[in-house]
Amino acid sequence: MHGFFGTYRKSVKWDLSKFEDKSLVKREYSNEVLSLTQLTLPKFLEDKYFETHDGCFIATEGVLFEADSAVESIARYQKGEACFWDSWRGSFAGVFYDQAADTLLLFNDHIGSKVLFYAQVEGGFVFGSDIKCIAEAIGAKHYDEQFVESMLEKGCVEDGSTFLSGIHRLTAGQYMRVRGKDIEVCAYHRFDNTPWEYDEAEMLKETDRLFRQAVERVVRKNEREGWQQFYPLSGGLDSRMTQWIARQIATKPIVNYTYSQSGHYDHLLPKEISKTLGNEWQFYPLDGGAYITNVDSVCAQTEWLINYMAPIEIAIFAQEQDWTHVGVVLTGVNGDNILATETDNAHEMARIYIQGFNGNSLGSPLVLQHYTESYSPFCDVDVLDYVLHVPTIKRRNYYFYDQWILGYYPEAAQWHHKHAFIGQRPKMVTIAGRNIPLRDVPKRLLLTTLKRLHIYDGYRMDADSMNPYDRWIKENPQILLTLENYYNTNKSFVRNDKLLSACAYRMHMGPTMEKGKALTVLCALKSFYHTDGPATKTTPTE
Repeated sequence: MHGFFGTYRKSVKWDLSKFEDKSLVKREYSNEVLSLTQLTLPKFLEDKYFETHDGCFIATEGVLFEADSAVESIARYQKGEACFWDSWRGSFAGVFYDQAADTLLLFNDHIGSKVLFYAQVEGGFVFGSDIKCIAEAIGAKHYDEQFVESMLEKGCVEDGSTFLSGIHRLTAGQYMRVRGKDIEVCAYHRFDNTPWEYDEAEMLKETDRLFRQAVERVVRKNEREGWQQFYPLSGGLDSRMTQWIARQIATKPIVNYTYSQSGHYDHLLPKEISKTLGNEWQFYPLDGGAYITNVDSVCAQTEWLINYMAPIEIAIFAQEQDWTHVGVVLTGVNGDNILATETDNAHEMARIYIQGFNGNSLGSPLVLQHYTESYSPFCDVDVLDYVLHVPTIKRRNYYFYDQWILGYYPEAAQWHHKHAFIGQRPKMVTIAGRNIPLRDVPKRLLLTTLKRLHIYDGYRMDADSMNPYDRWIKENPQILLTLENYYNTNKSFVRNDKLLSACAYRMHMGPTMEKGKALTVLCALKSFYHTDGPATKTTPTE
């Protein structure tokens, strides 16, 4: 990933040749102890600070909707506001250096939307936006066994570890302070879901205000700077509501795009909704599933942090588009996790941080950052800081979500969602802390039984999926053959019997998404030539 490449009290040789064929802006800074190169897209350059003032240096990457200027940021820091960026709104990461105090700060935004890796090396510190560049610069050779186990189990990792032992990542609401040999990882923001007293009318009103504010941040940014508004629209509720509100705010045309299996409601509903809104609509069919064999490029785009199968649709779609004039992409990422949680209050925050910020929800932003910037109002700090206090019992089974739509946007309720109309959801039952539609209980029980018997359902019961991988594989054996060839070609990189057994089990017994976990691990092993086995995991002081 383009972005930052820096060293502190350490000299390394960066190989940045992989970025030479891209139209990136290059900026450099150096002094006696700090060296930094930034390679960035020629978009939102006014938001990408690279400035020295009053003995301090600041550099940022991403897009800012509300933020202090570079000079104002330095002034706030010098007044004692070490985490001045906490009040910023946008998708960003940054580097700050105080020369007088010889203190380096690295920071990520509140949800960790930018990848910023770091490694402590002998005599110094190295950081960057591309894990492979860091690995090559410091000669990292060992994989992190716990990370691999988490990838095979969950398709992602819970913390800031990476595939490579010794290389870590700043995650949601974190910053790092480096002073000489002292390195400290700190949290400047942590979301909280302590339930507030439920006042439905007031909570719906405030949720609507904050959500519209978040949407407006994106729409106004694009309009002020003359960028094309190119926004996704699916059959889901999250993108429907972002687009519904965007259309009310925007004064210039909006283009919606949809990608899915042809004829599925994720194809047909967006067409109707976009027409109703008066937007232009583009459809990209993902029929047949041949694209799921594109393992290497998707893994590289997402820095080997998640199961490559999770973002593969947006990856295959994105590579076919011209993003030259596209501004911030307004998405619905994380919507169901926030407004329609499937879990209870005690387990919600772990689910949001693992699945919402580090899991599948990380895939789309990482892919889009190769072309432009993206932002979801469901991930907006102000929205999260408020809505998470709405009791989970009111947000489960879409109750609060539906009441918001019916009360404020009733016309958006004319289409079904998951085969139910807004406000007319099927009866739910709670099993092991999860809300499950009563009608789905037999199917869930069957899947659970099959898994416990180490038998997977080959179809993944995905007949209603917008992208039915398992059915496609059955209908087109060449896809499975290609995936198996990839597995057989690269399994020799695995020098650990336990790991090989775990990969083989998922590859030969699992549905397609499970195969994706094994292939992601093999891709990482191949990409980093890790034949030396795992090393003991080390983590800086939290």
